[in-house]
Amino acid sequence: MRSTPLLALAALATLLPACVSVPAPVADPRARGPFMPQSQMPLMPNIARIAPSEGCQGEPLSAVHAPLPDYPARGWARGEQGWSIVQFDVAQSGAVENVRIAQGVPGRFFDREARRAVQAWRFAALGEGAHLTGCTVMFEFVLGQVRIR
Repeated sequence: MRSTPLLALAALATLLPACVSVPAPVADPRARGPFMPQSQMPLMPNIARIAPSEGCQGEPLSAVHAPLPDYPARGWARGEQGWSIVQFDVAQSGAVENVRIAQGVPGRFFDREARRAVQAWRFAALGEGAHLTGCTVMFEFVLGQVRIR
């Protein structure tokens, strides 16, 4: 037996008597209730070894806009935990460039959310001619929350 897509069910419900109801899909699993861990938090890495950040020194960074990533809906639904190490450069204007994942465990959607968040970051302008390379940040996705390290 083939399953009917929810949209088709919703269209069908408009043709049936008023006593028939079709449940609305819950797109975000966070709306279903508390986070239920199904995995242990992976061991923390040696960040300096994985993602050296010597090029990100000498010029102070002042965040203008730096939101944390969202806990990925798939990770939440599966009860997964993990971390992502993100490297990026900062142009003289304060714009973030060259965002890349140095390493992530388990990776996948955690890395995608971490990269997306850092791409949206903005810093105050740096001094004349300054350009920082290899700046590093680590996000921990733990028990349904995101922490920066």
